[in-house]
Amino acid sequence: MNEETKNTSESLDLKMFADKLVEEKKYPENLEKEVIDQIKKDVLSRLEDAVNMVIISNLSEDKLVEFNDLMDKDVSDEEMQKFCSDSIPGLSQLIASELILFKQTYLA
Repeated sequence: MNEETKNTSESLDLKMFADKLVEEKKYPENLEKEVIDQIKKDVLSRLEDAVNMVIISNLSEDKLVEFNDLMDKDVSDEEMQKFCSDSIPGLSQLIASELILFKQTYLA
């Protein structure tokens, strides 16, 4: 995800989700703030990768070609989200399922 994408509400939701996961993991209280911040950043990156994999793995071959073309054109986040939503039936549910699985794995 590029810097612009990180400013979307979906990305803010992922950031809040990552922050909550790190809190729920109950790392030792004596960890420095910088360490916790780096853990949160790493978890967010892994979450973004997981969401991106859900999208890519659920696109048909022809839609994947279109997706790559859109990426090359650097279209707006809204256009990309619309394309993904239109191209992948039940995308929100697929992403939600992936986030639940990620949470279960991370907190195990």
